[in-house]
Amino acid sequence: QLNGNKQWYQRRVRGTNTLFHTLIATTPVNFTRSLSSAPFDVVVIETLETLAEALEELPDFIPDVPDLFDVEYNGEVLTLKIKEGYTYVINRQTPNQQIWLSSPISGPKRYDFVDGNWRYSHDDSCMIGLLESELSELLEFEFELNTVRHCLLPFS
Repeated sequence: QLNGNKQWYQRRVRGTNTLFHTLIATTPVNFTRSLSSAPFDVVVIETLETLAEALEELPDFIPDVPDLFDVEYNGEVLTLKIKEGYTYVINRQTPNQQIWLSSPISGPKRYDFVDGNWRYSHDDSCMIGLLESELSELLEFEFELNTVRHCLLPFS
């Protein structure tokens, strides 16, 4: 079904009852390879805005979303409250050209923009991969956040 310029679809994974909801952008997305080719402000704003949009739409597609589920974005800081005691804070750090993420599960991480992804330098993990994994566990529902700009996921 079409919803504005976005299309939602669902698919069942063979052998499981897991239902994946994937938001597909029907407009072209230009992924930046490095911050030298695009200003930090543009990349980080597009990343946080599209992440906030994707998170705000989750309750429409996930059964049994906790009553406290809330997404707030003020242009600088993105706050996601899942349930009591489980709050994520994601914010830009302009002086360091990083995104800082505070997770109630894995703790604080600082992400650098490398080869089209926001990567954690200690283990080369992708910010979106961490969020998908932890939020799927907390919400007891697996999903993908593959429309967040400037967060390429490797093809498997």
